[in-house]
Amino acid sequence: MEATENNEESHFFIIRVTIGREMQALDRLESQLVRVKGIYSVIKPYSLKGYLIVEADSRDSVSNLIYNIKHIRGIMNKELSKDEALKTIEKKKQKIDINIGDVVKVLSGPFKGETATVKAVNKEKEELTVMFLESAVPINVNIKISDVSTIKSEGENK
Repeated sequence: MEATENNEESHFFIIRVTIGREMQALDRLESQLVRVKGIYSVIKPYSLKGYLIVEADSRDSVSNLIYNIKHIRGIMNKELSKDEALKTIEKKKQKIDINIGDVVKVLSGPFKGETATVKAVNKEKEELTVMFLESAVPINVNIKISDVSTIKSEGENK
């Protein structure tokens, strides 16, 4: 992003990528940077899955960069402003208000609709370790915090 400060002509372009293959596409693009002029940076945004952002002087430079690269699906028509590009690379911290002992309902994934008790909270990975209430065998399962909603909080029991 240092090149942006020195260069008034830089633009931010969104590249569509196969979901789950962003890092592989990013590695391939980085290996092609030496052959293409006018590319300042390639960014993998936290907030967007299936997309990369390229800072370049023109759309043609980006087209030359992504030509014949596996997992790249194309360039979006919309160009981002510098502020919009910066917002996508900032990782936002979620407020985690789920505690050990809370009862949660799973909203997505293979356990959708099941209720479980929270056994552990990993705030860095944003994961919960839960044990399902109606399970025949007590098994602890790790689930993303975004995939659950709180039904009954431990604080309500006291």
